[in-house]
Formats: sequence, C-alpha cells, structure tokens
Amino acid sequence: MMVAGAVVSLLVPYGTVIVIGVILGLVVDNYRNTLYLREDIRAIKNHLGLMNNKESKEYEFDKEFKQVDQLSSDEMSVINKRIEAELEQENRSKKN
Repeated sequence: MMVAGAVVSLLVPYGTVIVIGVILGLVVDNYRNTLYLREDIRAIKNHLGLMNNKESKEYEFDKEFKQVDQLSSDEMSVINKRIEAELEQENRSKKN
C-alpha cells in the first residue's frame, strides 16, 4: 500500500492529495465500523446481563436518546405535553 501510494504521489500531479484522501476515507470507515462494533458489544453485554449498574444505566440512556432522536414532530409534541403536565403536577404538589 505504501509503495503504491508513493508511486501515485510521484507520477500523478495531484497524487499526494489523492493518497491523503484515500487514507482519510479508510480512517473514517474504520472509525465508523468500530463504533458499530462497540454498540453491538454493548447490546450483547446488556442482553446477557454482564453490565454493572452504571454501564446498564448509561446504555439505557443512550438507547432512549437514540429513540427520541428518531421521533416525528407529532410524537415529540405529545411527549412534551405529557412532561409539561407532570411538571405542573409537581409544582402544585410542592405549593400545597
């Protein structure tokens, strides 16, 4: 790979830019694959019950956060109304 990159950068006018672009693409792809693998390992650990309490809570929080991120605007407005109602009830109970 290094020899091919050196040959391309010497023979092609913008070869260095091409080689750097290819390397950057490989690094980004490797990082993305690593993130997917990490997520899959966390899901397996959670399913098997191998996480401690802190890891389990963090996993559940991340899972809920991703689900909320994918909700439609109508679903978000329903959730917001429910949260506002709960907060109003808490404020009323604190005042009494």
